[in-house]
Amino acid sequence: MTQPQANTAPTVLKRDSAFAVQCRVLHALILRELKSRYGNRRLGFMWAVIEPLMFISVFVAGFHLIGRSSQGGVEAPLFFVAGFSPFFMFRDIFSQVKSGTQGQQSLMMFPQVTRMDILLSKLIVNALISISVFIVLMLGLYVIGFQYRIENPLGVLIGFSLIASIGLGMGLVFGALAIRYEFISSFSEPLLGRPLFLTSGLFFSASVLPPNVREVFLYNPLLHCIEYIRTSMFVSFDSRYVDLPYVVIFTLILNSFGLMLLGVFERQRK
Repeated sequence: MTQPQANTAPTVLKRDSAFAVQCRVLHALILRELKSRYGNRRLGFMWAVIEPLMFISVFVAGFHLIGRSSQGGVEAPLFFVAGFSPFFMFRDIFSQVKSGTQGQQSLMMFPQVTRMDILLSKLIVNALISISVFIVLMLGLYVIGFQYRIENPLGVLIGFSLIASIGLGMGLVFGALAIRYEFISSFSEPLLGRPLFLTSGLFFSASVLPPNVREVFLYNPLLHCIEYIRTSMFVSFDSRYVDLPYVVIFTLILNSFGLMLLGVFERQRK
């Protein structure tokens, strides 16, 4: 006598949500980016610490030679770390996002991977590395005897986030233009690098500038961000020249324009 067969319902495969797929793609791209940059370089992260440390040491020595040990009521090493670290984050994000708009066709063959996934992974990796370097430098200064207390950690995070967004926006704009006009890729960083280095408040505060010079420099949104980071970090530093609404509007327009350009030139490239 045969046993009656039990009714078996067909197996239903649960499909992941689009958000879950997006997170997995970003996770894989972030791991790939980290491996490609630091996988075979034992001193890769150390160089990320050494480079700003070299600049900071030069400017601290220069201040010492002219008999100054502080700026804006903040000891020189702390003042410079709060300026150079966010600026280097902007520089690296701008450079990596700009280069990320070129090539990468092997990754684009996967249907789950988009150009923005690649650019976001570069943004996240560079932001995390830069913030880690900033924390290492600040802890190092504390260990060797520089006493400080960060007054507004949220403000510091907002300042870094705005600088990362500016780097993303500029990378999108110049990277998209380089798709159509290849010569832009070779001169964009030298063209922007030195003027921004000199006008972003890395080694000065806005309050020490002559009024006519300060009015021009304040068109640079990075100066507002760095002033805001220092104001958020140190109780003795208080800048009345920070205009966050200006920075937010500038960032939104810059990123919107960059995304529009990237979309137009990506379609033409295909």
